[in-house]
Amino acid sequence: MAGSMALNEEEAYELLTFLVTSARIQQDEPASYGSLRLLTAAERLSGFMMEHSSSGNRGFLAGIQEDIEQMTDSMADVERFVTSLDELCRVVAQHLVEQNGLSGGAS
Repeated sequence: MAGSMALNEEEAYELLTFLVTSARIQQDEPASYGSLRLLTAAERLSGFMMEHSSSGNRGFLAGIQEDIEQMTDSMADVERFVTSLDELCRVVAQHLVEQNGLSGGAS
């Protein structure tokens, strides 16, 4: 993974603000909205990362954004949503394994 990738100051403050305000509003929302807010933060972060990533990682990040968009559109089906979250975790873990040259795979 490239060591030089970082958020610029504006992006970092945007993400920080989103996380802090999400933590507050979560106190007044149904618990299931927590997953949605975290996925929204992940989607924003992946968008920022795309601007600083190598071309090889941009496709992965774009795929993550598409997956998150599809997942959030289908939150009403809780079982499908949880299965999609499990798959997204597997995809991200596998990517990290490959990026870091680790043996084995995430199953």
